[in-house]
Amino acid sequence: MLVSGSNHRQNGKMSKKPRIEFRPKRIAENEWQVEAICPGHETRFITGLTSRDDVYEWINGPRKIAWLKSQGLAK
Repeated sequence: MLVSGSNHRQNGKMSKKPRIEFRPKRIAENEWQVEAICPGHETRFITGLTSRDDVYEWINGPRKIAWLKSQGLAK
């Protein structure tokens, strides 16, 4: 038996996580950091990187995913 009004629909909107932009930045000789820029939020800094190659390994590797998970921004 069908009851009128029992067909519920979702509103069709899915919550999206904000897109984070990662920018490398040289601070001094052998001192680099990554700026994690998220619109509407405070910029976060990933420090302790020693070279340009280290920065790009961080951005393109598993350390970025681990950081995003630790911030609650990835599963």
